[in-house]
Amino acid sequence: MRVIVVGAGFAGLAAADVLASSGVEIELFEARDRVGGRVWSVPFAGSVVERGAEFILPHDRTVLAAAERLGLPLVRKGTLYGNREPRGAAPVSKAEVLAAVERLGSAPHDGTLANVLRRSALEPGVADAIQARFEVSCAYPGDDLDAAVLSEGAGAFGDFDTWTVEGGNDRIARELAAGLGEAVQCSAPVSRVAWRDDEVRVVAGGGRESVAEAAVIAVPASVLDAISFDPPLPAGRTAVRYGQAAKLFVALRTPVAPSQVMSVDERFWCWTQLGGDGEPLPFVGAFAGSPGALAALDVAAGPGRWLEALAALRPDLELDLDRVLLSTWADDPWVRGAYSAASASVPLGRAGLSGPVGPLVFAGEHTAGGWHGLMEGALRSGARAAQQLLQTAVR
Repeated sequence: MRVIVVGAGFAGLAAADVLASSGVEIELFEARDRVGGRVWSVPFAGSVVERGAEFILPHDRTVLAAAERLGLPLVRKGTLYGNREPRGAAPVSKAEVLAAVERLGSAPHDGTLANVLRRSALEPGVADAIQARFEVSCAYPGDDLDAAVLSEGAGAFGDFDTWTVEGGNDRIARELAAGLGEAVQCSAPVSRVAWRDDEVRVVAGGGRESVAEAAVIAVPASVLDAISFDPPLPAGRTAVRYGQAAKLFVALRTPVAPSQVMSVDERFWCWTQLGGDGEPLPFVGAFAGSPGALAALDVAAGPGRWLEALAALRPDLELDLDRVLLSTWADDPWVRGAYSAASASVPLGRAGLSGPVGPLVFAGEHTAGGWHGLMEGALRSGARAAQQLLQTAVR
């Protein structure tokens, strides 16, 4: 059996890894000049930062297992991702936020997050802090966030450890790609996929055509329209809402202990963390989520406004404004956004996103149900897509 994989992010690489391990011949095409997709680790301030996906949480079993299998050590960050101190609005304690989310998350909810919080008996400051946290983390406005995020996202609140891969999370992608050897071709965007019941013809790169019995399509739904499918895909494959987010890293003149603070009003949070030696790293990271937050911080014009907001939020930090890194994804042509959002008006989790179409199967965090938006979901989706093909081959 021969399979073409489109996309060398975590999903595509996971699918290719499972298929190759089962004796399937693989050819993998990636549009970027690197593997990893939205997982991208780069040098900064004498260390490594994550321009994309960053935090590995305790429930990310697939990510943890992949790092262990590939021999990649983890670094404990010390950052309490799930228990951020809210600032910049009505005084609210972290304990109040955690208790309220636990209560709300234990009951089913219909409608949008914003409406549920408006109907709740919570103090306005607590409700606003909860909405800010979800809008930041989901990178999407609360007036169209499905209220189910209160149940699904409740596990991301609390005092638990977080990790990254030593040397960068994209080492998982690079190690998976290394195991596939010359089958991985970067700087080769796929422009056309022609398919019949038992054949797929893919045009990639400079017009080169490749033929296989099946294909894994592991690109975000937001860019599926950049590929010409013949025959066309069923309606609804691109009907996914994507959040918008940006990250900002600023060097510190004096490193500080791990911390986590959220600006409720401006919809961003920031953190400091430990390095592999257990000592504080000399930078602060910040993440802004939702289109409204990016507009208010004028991210499109550069880091200036955000740096002012960060300095006001964290006057305790000695920011080195000569060493700054701003990372955005809306301007990346291979994704055009951050990650899929649990929209109330365009729900995720539909079978139409992950179900096969002829010899085509689909992977990507947007197909991972409750694991969407995560490295965990991307890896799980790739393994699921590979198993779909393997089961078809057995039949």
